[in-house]
Amino acid sequence: MVKTIDSSASEGGVCKGAVCGAPGTTNDTGYADRHEPMTFENTPFPETEQSIFRSIRRRPLWRYIYVAALVAVDVLVMLLSLVICFAFNPGAYDTVTRAMPIWAFLLAYCVIGLLCLAFAGAYHRHVMAEGYELYTKLINAAIFTIVLASCVAFMLNLQLPRTALIIAPLVGLVCELVARWMMRCLLHHHRRRGECKYTTVIVGSSEGINRTLRLMRRNSALGYMPVAVCPIAPDPRMDDAYVVTNFVADPDIEGADKLRVLSFGSRFARTIERMGVQEVYIADVLSRDSKLLHAMSLAIESLGIELAISVSLADVGGHRLHLRNSAEQQVLIASLPQYRTTTYVIKRIIDIVLSAVALIVSSPIMLGVAIAIKLDDGGPVLFKQTRVGIHGKPFTMYKFRSMVTNAEEIKAKLAAESGQTNRFIFKLKDDPRITKVGKFIRKTSLDEFPQFFNVFKGDMSLVGPRPALPDEVARYGSLYSTRLLVKPGITGPWQVSGRSDLSQEQSEFLDVSYIENWSITGDLAILAKTVMVVFRGTGSY
Repeated sequence: MVKTIDSSASEGGVCKGAVCGAPGTTNDTGYADRHEPMTFENTPFPETEQSIFRSIRRRPLWRYIYVAALVAVDVLVMLLSLVICFAFNPGAYDTVTRAMPIWAFLLAYCVIGLLCLAFAGAYHRHVMAEGYELYTKLINAAIFTIVLASCVAFMLNLQLPRTALIIAPLVGLVCELVARWMMRCLLHHHRRRGECKYTTVIVGSSEGINRTLRLMRRNSALGYMPVAVCPIAPDPRMDDAYVVTNFVADPDIEGADKLRVLSFGSRFARTIERMGVQEVYIADVLSRDSKLLHAMSLAIESLGIELAISVSLADVGGHRLHLRNSAEQQVLIASLPQYRTTTYVIKRIIDIVLSAVALIVSSPIMLGVAIAIKLDDGGPVLFKQTRVGIHGKPFTMYKFRSMVTNAEEIKAKLAAESGQTNRFIFKLKDDPRITKVGKFIRKTSLDEFPQFFNVFKGDMSLVGPRPALPDEVARYGSLYSTRLLVKPGITGPWQVSGRSDLSQEQSEFLDVSYIENWSITGDLAILAKTVMVVFRGTGSY
C-alpha cells in the first residue's frame, strides 16, 4: 500500500536516483504519477547556520560529560601507574627529578598518553561502549605511548629511566583496562534505563525497520533511541527509484506503533534536523551504490547528522578499501592487511612463547586435575577428538575429560530430546553426561588447558574460531566456511561474547567478523577479556 502525501507538506514523496517525486495523486497501480528533481534548496525551514559550532551543539550533553569523565579517569590511571612504578623503584623517581622538574614530567606524560588514546580511537563515540574492540585500541595506545615518549626523550636528550618510559605505560594499560571496563558498565547501566543514547530515524521497508527496532531494543548498549521511521520501497517501474509506503509496526515491539512516520524526499534532511535527530539508520532497501543514498548522505552529513548503514557479513566494508581512479573506470581494491606473512609469523611466535609459558606455569594445576579425574571414576584423563583445523586439515584435539566415558553414545538421544539435532553446537545447561569433577573444570575452563599442547604443536592458535567437528564443517555454507582460513583457537570472539548462551546465528556472525577483522592487538585484547569471562563463568556449561 502506498501512502499519498501532499508535496507542499514538510516531508517529501517518491524518489528516483537523485530525483524525488511529489505524489499529489496516485494511479491505479498505487504508484505516483510523476517524478520531480530532488534538490536541497528552497526548503520551508529557516536557513541553517553554517558554522563549525553547529555539529558541536548537535551532540548531546551527556556525551561531553562522559568523555570528560573518561579523560579524568585516564589521567588518574596514568598518575597511579607512575606512583606504583616509583614505589617499587624509588631510584627511577630520583632519575626523573634530575632530568627535569617532576611537574613538567607528569604534565608531558599525561599529555602524551591522552594524545595516544585519542589517536588510537579510544574516545570514538562508537567505541566507548564496545568490548574487545575498545581493549584493542587501549593496547595500541599503550604501544604508541611507549614509542612516542621514548622518541621525545631521545630527541630532547633526556636521561629518563626505562621504568618511566616502558614499565609505567604497561602498568597503566592494566589499570586502564579495568577502569574502562567500569566506565563501560556505567554507560550500559544508563542505556538500559533509556539514557545516554542518540536519537535515531530508521529508513527502510517495514520488515527492515521492525528488524532494526528489535535489534535496538535487544541491544541497548548500541546507544540508539528510535524516535521516527521512514518507510520506503523500490519502485518497479524505474531503476534506483523508491516510493513512500505505510509502516506496519510489529505489535510485539513495544512502542513501535507510537513512532513518528516521516517521508523520504528533498526536505527529509531538514525535517530531521528540526527534530534534533543525531543519527539516520538505513535498515535496507537503499543499496550502497544507490545514487539517491549518495545524495542523501551528503545532505544528512552536511547538517552534522551521522549516517549508519546496515550491511551483511558478505559486504567487503570491513576490508581496507583503496580507490584507484582512471579515465575509464574507477576500481575499488579491497584488502585485509592482517593476512600478510609478517603478521602470521608474529602470531605464531606469540603462540609458541605464550603456550610454552602456560604449560610450564599450569603444570601443577593440570597434574591436580588429572588426579581428580582419575579418582572420580577411574576412566581416562584426557579426551581426544578429531577436529578440523586451518584449510580443513583434521587434527586431534586434547581436553581433560569432563563427561562419562560413553558420552558420545548417548549424544544423539539427548540432541533429539532437546531439539538440537540441526544445531552446529550441541550444548545442554544440565547435561547428565558431565561428571562431578567435569562440572568444576568446565566452569573454570580448566578442561581446556591441554589444548596448549595443540597450540605449541601448531594445530591451533591461542585466539581464533572454535575448533569445529567434521560433521559441522560438512554443513557450512560458502561464507561461514571462511572460518577455516585461520587456525582454530582456545579462545576467541565466541568465548568472550556469551559462549553457549549465543544462538547459532550470533556464533556465525562473530566467527566471520573475526576472520575479517582480526589483528595482533585484537588477539591480545581477547586474551585479556577471556580472563574476566573465565572468572565470571559466563555461558560455560
